Amino acid sequence: MHTRPVILCVRALAMACWLAIANATFAAAADAPGADERLAGLSAAYVRAAQPGAQADTFRELLGVVFARVQRSFALEVDTPAFIAAALKVLEPLAPGAGEPVAVFKSAVNAALAAIDPHSDYLDPREQSARRSAITGSFGGLGMQVDMADGLVRVVSTMEDTPASRAGLRSGDVIVQFNEQPVLGMSLADAISRMRGDPGTPITLIIRRPGREEDFAVSLVRAIIRTQALRWRMEGDVLVLRLARFTASVAADIEKAIDDAGAVRAPRAVILDMRGNPGGLLDQAVAAADIFLAKGEIVSLRGRTPGNRRTWKADAAERLAGLPMVILIDGASASAAELVAAALQENGRAIVMGQRSFGKGSVQTMMSLGADKGMLRLTTAVYYGPSGRTVQRSGVGPDIELLAATPAQVPRRREADRAHALPGSDDAPAPPRARVEQARCAPPKPLDDQPLACALAFLRTGDIDAFVAEVAAPELAAQP
Repeated sequence: MHTRPVILCVRALAMACWLAIANATFAAAADAPGADERLAGLSAAYVRAAQPGAQADTFRELLGVVFARVQRSFALEVDTPAFIAAALKVLEPLAPGAGEPVAVFKSAVNAALAAIDPHSDYLDPREQSARRSAITGSFGGLGMQVDMADGLVRVVSTMEDTPASRAGLRSGDVIVQFNEQPVLGMSLADAISRMRGDPGTPITLIIRRPGREEDFAVSLVRAIIRTQALRWRMEGDVLVLRLARFTASVAADIEKAIDDAGAVRAPRAVILDMRGNPGGLLDQAVAAADIFLAKGEIVSLRGRTPGNRRTWKADAAERLAGLPMVILIDGASASAAELVAAALQENGRAIVMGQRSFGKGSVQTMMSLGADKGMLRLTTAVYYGPSGRTVQRSGVGPDIELLAATPAQVPRRREADRAHALPGSDDAPAPPRARVEQARCAPPKPLDDQPLACALAFLRTGDIDAFVAEVAAPELAAQP
């Protein structure tokens, strides 16, 4: 059984490989001297903590499976003692025989994975199902994008007309408790899974808001959240493609949007708006970039195994060839969005405008552990743009940086701020060729979108110098 590539991932190994690994002993899974003893200690700690029975035996064996996969396929060499010590730190304080086997396994494995990488984790069967629903673009939940900050869940943004937005949740709010369950100690995947659920079911969040002295409760009712990955419209003769995330049919949706727009009016320029886009499927990111390229490299993966090393190049078919193109990004544009932005920027196909992106250049592989056993999401590679530089930690730098009139009240966290984030390239992105106060672009009503107005102004003026001369204060203009 093969898994579909998700969240910037490559194809997982067949289920037969997993069964072969599961039948191996812990010693056979170990590559470093002494690792077999450490694994035996981990196994013993798990057996002591979990409720005895067939399920405990199954998940004890899965510890060896997970360790073997991490040792073989993680993007970098693994510090085995630190990996196992992180799991033992969770297991050793538990009362003997008291823990539900899956929960004990999950807490130990996620603690070990968190010690090597912020994006690798184990998903139990319920979370696995929720992940698949998210990829298809429809799920039961609250309608907000979140990240982790100091072990708690922080709201990045809310979607319009969803339970989260109607309840007044805002960017920067920190969730400290779900119903009676404290958030501290949960993985991000676990927290997201708890917020999702059947439509119509209630959940109470305890919120900590910057500038407010006391935490407060917010009661919400889950609803069907439908994420429309792509919206398009014409602004005059400019085609604006608003790409929210890379779900399963995004590339085909872009092709259709181009056809539908052309049937109304032939565009003279195109804006690809990926602000706030957190990423998604690798194959869709590659295909989306290829739509706008006729030649050149799109991206390359670099991992420790042959299956995690690959390069994609553009084919000769290009849509909207020769039309000026602007890509809008911000600090929340991540992963697959950064791959596309880097590919088009470094091939000279588009001007990138906005703020430096998040900086997630790692690739995750989703691996099923078998029926009713959940799934392992493991970082298996780092991707590199056509220039040979990875966006990992440093992000995509804009050609034209847009400056907000007032800085955000809550500093935005980046990949480089996350514990155990993988290293990136030694070289930072090139400095912007210009810096512009976005308010100077004076968006016409009812547009009321300053960055989009700046992109339209740039396309109207035709080049960076003319754009800067029209909208930027003299002291902000930078020489190309």
